[in-house]
Amino acid sequence: LSTFAIMQSDPITRALIPPLKRLGFRDLDHQAHDDADGGHGHPRRIVLLGFFRTASSFLSELHRKNPGMIEQVSVIDFNPQVYKTLTSKGIQVTYGDISNPDTLAHSGISHAEVVISTVPDYLLKGTSNEKLVRKVRAQNAKAKIIAVADVLTDVQTLYAAGADYVLSSRLVEARELLSIIDAAENGLLGDLRAAFDARIDKREEVLP
Repeated sequence: LSTFAIMQSDPITRALIPPLKRLGFRDLDHQAHDDADGGHGHPRRIVLLGFFRTASSFLSELHRKNPGMIEQVSVIDFNPQVYKTLTSKGIQVTYGDISNPDTLAHSGISHAEVVISTVPDYLLKGTSNEKLVRKVRAQNAKAKIIAVADVLTDVQTLYAAGADYVLSSRLVEARELLSIIDAAENGLLGDLRAAFDARIDKREEVLP
């Protein structure tokens, strides 16, 4: 039984939270609810569905290059540590399951202008980027939806589901590898490495 509980802890927790809240128990997001922060009428322009390393680096890039834009971003995520860290930085967070339509509605996603899903399917539990795109599109017909594809055959599937743009990290990495090889062949690898080191120096990442 303990092994089953450990392996199934995530879906068990997701299933138990709604009835426990109805009974009056408070979750990590109770303060946000008390302040009406992140709910209906309080949307932000850009919504991140889930928060993993790509989203962390995205916020870091914003902080470095366009800090004023940070206040236009909100996050929906189920990770307690992410919730605490982001809220401590003043970032609006809806604490909940991104696959739950009620969570999406509470976040104000129907008023968002850009919705971004950067968590790959292999890390999502009980859902997929295709399902997320369909659920967001059902609540917001006008938002620009950006999703991520694990495999190239998913790209057209995501477009059919309602995505406006699909990211493929393997293609981004492939382009960078070509630049690295070119730099190596021209004796510029040291310069390229120095530029990369400068990019990652003193970054404020929520997730390492």
